[in-house]
Amino acid sequence: MSKQLTSSFNEIYPKNMVVEDNRGRRLSEMYRRLKSLQAKRFHLRNELAAVEKYLGSLDSQIKSYEHYDQIGFKR
Repeated sequence: MSKQLTSSFNEIYPKNMVVEDNRGRRLSEMYRRLKSLQAKRFHLRNELAAVEKYLGSLDSQIKSYEHYDQIGFKR
């Protein structure tokens, strides 16, 4: 009976180790993806902020030119 318990334990234990190893690798991969996506989000937010800034500047320039053209046509 003792041999049966030992062989049974030896069969189950390595399988549990493999399952735990797979879970650990999967969890590590999920953390890696999470960090990668957070970095991408940070980059995109900065890029979007720059685009917003340049859009505001361009809009201001357009309004300035329109105002200049209106003054020029009235002369």
